[in-house]
Amino acid sequence: MHTRSRHLFSLLLAVFTSTAACQASEWTVLMDGTSLDAWRGYQSDEIPKAWKINLDGELTLEPADAAGGEGSANLTTRRQFGDFELEFEWKISAGGNSGVMYLVTEDGAEPFFSGPEYQVLDDANYEGVDESQRAGALYGLYDRLADASKPAGEWNTARIVHNAGRVEHWLNGQRVAAAIIGSDEWNERVAATKFAEWPTFAASTRGHIVLQDHGCGVWYRNVRVRELTGKRAAAADKPSRLLFVTQSAGFKHSSVTRKASDLSHAERIMQRLGVESGAFRVDCTQDVANDFTPELLAEYDVVAFYTTGDLPIPEETLAWFLEDWLADQGHAVLGVHSATDTYQDHEPFWDMIGGTFDGHPWNSETPVVLKVHAADHPASKPFGLAGTRIALKEEIYQHKHWQPEKVRVLMSLDMQQTELKKPRHIPVLWVKKYGAGRVMHLSLGHREDVWERPDFQASLVGGVKWLLGKAPGDATPNPELSSAEQQLAEQAAAAPATGG
Repeated sequence: MHTRSRHLFSLLLAVFTSTAACQASEWTVLMDGTSLDAWRGYQSDEIPKAWKINLDGELTLEPADAAGGEGSANLTTRRQFGDFELEFEWKISAGGNSGVMYLVTEDGAEPFFSGPEYQVLDDANYEGVDESQRAGALYGLYDRLADASKPAGEWNTARIVHNAGRVEHWLNGQRVAAAIIGSDEWNERVAATKFAEWPTFAASTRGHIVLQDHGCGVWYRNVRVRELTGKRAAAADKPSRLLFVTQSAGFKHSSVTRKASDLSHAERIMQRLGVESGAFRVDCTQDVANDFTPELLAEYDVVAFYTTGDLPIPEETLAWFLEDWLADQGHAVLGVHSATDTYQDHEPFWDMIGGTFDGHPWNSETPVVLKVHAADHPASKPFGLAGTRIALKEEIYQHKHWQPEKVRVLMSLDMQQTELKKPRHIPVLWVKKYGAGRVMHLSLGHREDVWERPDFQASLVGGVKWLLGKAPGDATPNPELSSAEQQLAEQAAAAPATGG
């Protein structure tokens, strides 16, 4: 074992030992030998015909009915799991190959596009694989730490633990794989493999558990899982968690419109930025009715909104989110583009986010010029020094309910240099304190090409780091700046047009 791997393994052992007090819910049986009610097909609501429960109460994949590859009959849990402990027993046919994947999001054609894999293999009779592909290994990424597998046709006991990005694989009582998802070492290994081609790979902190159809006979029994709750393992390099809400109850922007079995453009970029920065991990939802609950939000540090309209969040949950989760617990909110077009008539929300959408005279094809006010904040620094102008095409919002005494404006529309002029200050990037929490809003992001801009992406990363308290930045309100910009806008709008 390499020295670096020994160090990582020791760190993981210490972390898992120190979190022995982490609370765990009761075990949930996923396969009791009589029913597959907890399962369905991957990207399907039906049980694939290849999977059956035999007379001995064992879940088995019948090779004659298996697809094994494209369009395969992977078996998927109906529920998703975040921090969890999974136990199961497995045996494989002679020369067989299969696997158990987790944190699967169903965003790609195959579950391995998003889910890391616990390898299930007949080690003795399967040739041409290395130690990262042996039974119990974290497939394709981490060599197996010990050979603990039993021959084909014999039962193996297995255990997978995922806790705040830390993963352990156990096989027949031995720890055989350990990794920290999102760590520098993880990112280096992913970049050197085929997984680098799939931006959704291991990008989510919650997902389904999937039993792979690899076209080989495989059996499972005594499959059970329990969720780990309470305070997650603490470590200096532990990525924080961000929930990216992209649901539209009003206008639906193309940047957050999902195509079949894929995340939206903005969601894919946010997940990639989180993984590449190593500072946070991103989960995405367009189903707040099920995913925006106190139980789930307790696991997140930041909630980001790219939303419109009145979302189907219960009134009491929204009140708890603003009054307790954010204001009292020191969490954070990130608003992107249309977040201010959400809950327009709900004062607690617009008071939190900083304002309410009031039209966009500058549509997505309008050339505009932005002005940087502060270069010492991680959210605005990527756009340049104070006084820098940025010319681009973008949809820019006007806002009502604007309260300059509560926010620090970092960037605005430069009304003097923008052709379409209005006599009002148009902030485009601001930060603020909200009780014990932090808030940032970036009005850009309507256009998909804006999401591709390095300065826009760096602003999101820097802003999230500030929201998490991982990067310093001043949030002292600067109403004098808004007043000065208001005067400049009025002068620009009143000035006679020039040109021939």
